[in-house]
Amino acid sequence: MATVPTDPFEFIHWNMKLAHRTFEEGYGIIVSKLDNPPTDDLKNFLGYCEAWAHSIIHHHDTEEATLFPVLNTKMDFSHEKEQHAAVHTFLDDFLATVQAAQADTSKFDAAKLKSMLESSKDAIFTHFREEVEHIEPEMLKAAGFTTAECAKIIADVDKHAKSHGDPFLVVPFMRSHTSPEYKDIWPPIPWIVRKLVVPYVLAKKHSGYWKYSPYGMS
Repeated sequence: MATVPTDPFEFIHWNMKLAHRTFEEGYGIIVSKLDNPPTDDLKNFLGYCEAWAHSIIHHHDTEEATLFPVLNTKMDFSHEKEQHAAVHTFLDDFLATVQAAQADTSKFDAAKLKSMLESSKDAIFTHFREEVEHIEPEMLKAAGFTTAECAKIIADVDKHAKSHGDPFLVVPFMRSHTSPEYKDIWPPIPWIVRKLVVPYVLAKKHSGYWKYSPYGMS
């Protein structure tokens, strides 16, 4: 059974790894659907695409506001910042293309969207892999971070993530891309939020989007 790491060094790494996994799953789903796009359900499919992109942007914004400034005091995360810039150039173009099709479905171009995704796959997935490797517990300890400093990072990241982004997109996306073994423990949120607020409040606004998700909402 999966458990939440109690060691702050382990938690930072574990939390990042699971977050990246949700984005990787979303990428795979979108690319596979573009081979035979659901043209009779474009509103929901394009909404799902939008939620995926917004979730990555929210994740990166949170890192740059809370995580990188602290890590950069003892390590060098300039490479990750550069990777963010490259990924966000793609995400901006991807979102613009998605939103144009949302406004006028005649502009939906599955081949173009798939080409955009595939040409950016290496930049996206390399970033996810390298960032997780850079914050392995041993790396943080070797840099001289303390348990208290890591605990503060966790609290600051959590506070920022909860107070920014669109909760009707970001939270349902995250929950519906969390595999069953982690459903009750990640992200660490109260039972009432997991079982009631997310599925019956936050996910309701765009309920059609989540039919493309790999897992249930709660």
